Amino acid sequence: MKAKVYAAGTILNALALGVGSAFGLELEMKVKIDVGEKTSVIVNKREVESVVAKRILSIFGVEAHIEVESKIPPRSGLGSSSAFVNALLCALLKEMGEELNAYRILTANARLSLETGISYTGAFDDAAASLLGGFVVSDNRKLKLYRWDKLKGYAVVLIPGFNRGKVDIRKIREDSDKLRAVLPDLFAGEYCSVMKANSEYYCEKIGYPSDIVKKVWEKVCAGLSGNGPCYVAFGTKQNIAEVKKAWEEYGKVIQTKIAEKPAENVVVDKTLFIKT
Repeated sequence: MKAKVYAAGTILNALALGVGSAFGLELEMKVKIDVGEKTSVIVNKREVESVVAKRILSIFGVEAHIEVESKIPPRSGLGSSSAFVNALLCALLKEMGEELNAYRILTANARLSLETGISYTGAFDDAAASLLGGFVVSDNRKLKLYRWDKLKGYAVVLIPGFNRGKVDIRKIREDSDKLRAVLPDLFAGEYCSVMKANSEYYCEKIGYPSDIVKKVWEKVCAGLSGNGPCYVAFGTKQNIAEVKKAWEEYGKVIQTKIAEKPAENVVVDKTLFIKT
């Protein structure tokens, strides 16, 4: 059985406030499972150990051979861990003939991510963007969404030449009121201004250069993605092409699109959303 999901670019990292926002990127991860086979995980033709995969399989009471074909760079801030959990859950539910209920999948994803230590917050925002596409605004503590906006556009990802910075949760949360001021913009869907504030905050806290995104802010919406080291931008096709050229001096650049619709045929109902 097969399933696919998307990468996630960050609007607002949820580490500081527990409120997060992300958008789907058409960098796909595809998972194929063969239930009944001895449990193994192959990622881009290389065998890996996966605690979360074994945990998920144990919940379903099965063993399976898992093959992953992924265009999402690992440990990059693009939600690769959330994407993997989404894809594996979808593939197993399809194998069992069960409904792909988005709320069930995303809450299970967040809890498994916390339980197995692959996320600080459960990354409900990343998981939702990875499965649903579009732009989401989430409460990562309540495991609910405030918004889900389906927008069109082009995007670009920079994988810089420097390594991932160290994340100090205490340091990140000690000045969180500086970010709280952008929440009204976030709830209003003003994603560009939030990306700017988010990038300035987290680049300083984790130790990344912010000039990489500042130099393109006049052209596109751009910012640090997740805990880095990747940066992401979205805008028109022409402007994204200009950003791609501007970013090539910093590392590998991938041009893609905003994911406009869910990666799988999921059921999205009111249980997924916070009542307003």
